[in-house]
Amino acid sequence: MVFIRSYPMNKKICQLQQEVSAKVSRWLPLACGTGLLCLPWVTGAPIASSPAVTSLPLRQAVTTKIELPAEPATGLILHVAPGGDDQGAGTADKPFASLERARDEIRAIRQKTGMPKGGVTVLVHGGAYSVSKTFTLAAEDSGNDGDPVRYCAAPGEKAAFQGGVRLGGWKQLNDPHLYPLLPRESIGKVWYLDMKSVGITNPMPLCDHSPAHELFFNDKAMQLARGPNEGFLHITDVATKNLDHGPGAYDTRPSSREGVFTYNSDLPDKWATEPDLLLYGYWFWGWSEAYQRVERIDTGKRMITLAKPWHENGFSVEAPFYAYNALSEFDAPGEWYMDRVNGRILIYPPSDLENAMVHLSTFASTMVTMENVSNVRFEGLTWEFGSADAIHVKGGSHCLFAGCTIRHFAGNAVEVKGGSKHGVLSCDIYSMGERGIWLEGGDRKMLVPGGHFAENCDIHNLSRISHTYTPAVWLEGVGNQARHNRLHDIASSAIRLGGNDHIIEYNEIYNVVTESDDQGGIDMWNDATYRGNVFRYNYWHHIGNWTGAGELPRCGQCAIRLDDGICGALIQGNIFERCAAGKIIGFGAVQINGGKDNRVEDNLFVDCMAMISCSPWDQKRWQEFVKSALDNRGIDRELYVKEYPELAKLMDDANLNHIRNNRAVRCEELFRRAPQNLDAVNNLQLTDRELTLKPDNPLFSQPGFERIPIEDMGVYADAWRKLK
Repeated sequence: MVFIRSYPMNKKICQLQQEVSAKVSRWLPLACGTGLLCLPWVTGAPIASSPAVTSLPLRQAVTTKIELPAEPATGLILHVAPGGDDQGAGTADKPFASLERARDEIRAIRQKTGMPKGGVTVLVHGGAYSVSKTFTLAAEDSGNDGDPVRYCAAPGEKAAFQGGVRLGGWKQLNDPHLYPLLPRESIGKVWYLDMKSVGITNPMPLCDHSPAHELFFNDKAMQLARGPNEGFLHITDVATKNLDHGPGAYDTRPSSREGVFTYNSDLPDKWATEPDLLLYGYWFWGWSEAYQRVERIDTGKRMITLAKPWHENGFSVEAPFYAYNALSEFDAPGEWYMDRVNGRILIYPPSDLENAMVHLSTFASTMVTMENVSNVRFEGLTWEFGSADAIHVKGGSHCLFAGCTIRHFAGNAVEVKGGSKHGVLSCDIYSMGERGIWLEGGDRKMLVPGGHFAENCDIHNLSRISHTYTPAVWLEGVGNQARHNRLHDIASSAIRLGGNDHIIEYNEIYNVVTESDDQGGIDMWNDATYRGNVFRYNYWHHIGNWTGAGELPRCGQCAIRLDDGICGALIQGNIFERCAAGKIIGFGAVQINGGKDNRVEDNLFVDCMAMISCSPWDQKRWQEFVKSALDNRGIDRELYVKEYPELAKLMDDANLNHIRNNRAVRCEELFRRAPQNLDAVNNLQLTDRELTLKPDNPLFSQPGFERIPIEDMGVYADAWRKLK
């Protein structure tokens, strides 16, 4: 027997794939609660009757895993090692010391004799490489088709490029007069060092985005001293109630454009004399956070006045916030503080400091940049401890990052803009201040695909500095893909999508949208010409505040969010488990806000607040929105109507979406706020008898419902990823 385990998943879903070849019948109970429970089924009455139940056709054939061309025998091998010499020959016994020297040698060879047949491989031997400048590649550093340039970790060795410094020489802080704001109970537990002793004389200012200094203790990011240590305080009242978000706004709390508000807690009284304080908050909307400086705190009136500029969305009663970088809140193991005035770093170690590895990120630029580069690969390398982004790729084609690790950056991991057929394969990306992978490619006007892909990656623990719109994968343009990834532990969305004909398939996505509101595990927004996007065969589970703990969203959290007029998406063959939350409006696992022509078919929903939720638009609002979308000069209207025939009738039938052949188990509702013209056919609640996912289950013999290939979901074993 093979089970999908209860959350958190102790075994990777991709282990199931290894057993597929045995071709044995199996049953796969879904995870429910804290134990493994079988899901029951029974034939129920369709939500909407129809004389004929037929599945709408797929737009394109189902794909599976990337197939890379066979690697040729390399024509030349160069060596780089930490103890090397850039005056050496680049051989195994006389290696270079840097990637820059190897790059320059390849340039010289190419100019003199041309690219060797089979290309060039740069073997990077194990050890730490300190990064003090960006590694830059240009068009002249490209390989040829069939003759790539490869920068690879030597077999069995770990090569790490580090943008930080290791700290040592700590002194125990025993003098309470040195930092009067420090809590008395922290005296003797906090340690410090002088920044000049590790070569830091001009530290970056505290800000709300990268580049930024961060501290890592035994490979774990530490928290800038904050209060409260968990959760939020809330605005009690605003000074001037002068903000109106208009009729129909779901949130009608008293609000103001001015950053002046009262509080009802003893904590802010301690913040009045903080020298370098930020407040972090969701000041009005739960999808828009910001850091704000404090101008003054009136402890008598319990009133905070924020420094301008004030957050553009205003401030409302009940808005959550907390203090960030506060000496007076420096009271818990795992916190740290940078005293920029006196040039010290303070640390409250979570464990023994003497034998710990403590790193401070210092490199404030992108570590790798590539412009108009083609046929270059990076394999098995690690980049870490950066104060900004890790890798930028602009233009070019057929570049690949495979089996790499990118971690502990204040910014983003990989940013690809333009070009075609670049890929991120089997990489581990985690502990990022902002997002994971951005892939932008293809021509939206002429619907030419970009062909970029993110596949078989494990991306998690992002959004440490910017908490919203910092997903694991962001696709823009046309025809890009995210497949077989494991995306988890993110404060907001796991995937953000803009454009056309993207494919999201065979991913496992869980424990995302844990903080922000009015968001989905996948989020799309505000363009009716974003069409042809496919979401199929993904396993979504434990999305949002599904336990009911913490800051429950006022609006909602869900797995897939088609927001503000998104149309023409196909959502097929997914499993949604515990994927809906929200205490005022409340979302289903799939939330459709105003769009049409979307198809939700053959999915399984388990323990969700609702299967599908809608936010219908009236015909007037819809037609005004559509006219603006079709007049967009960024698209070829005639070509779009030919490719997407439904666009010819886009003005008609607002809210007409097709919800067919889905199955729900223990969902409170199938449809929430459904419009009258919703095309809902053969959607069943399942009860009473065991539901299994083996092919001979009677469930799959029902008209229009096919077996979901759960054994293929998630990451898989390959040359770079070994499954435990």
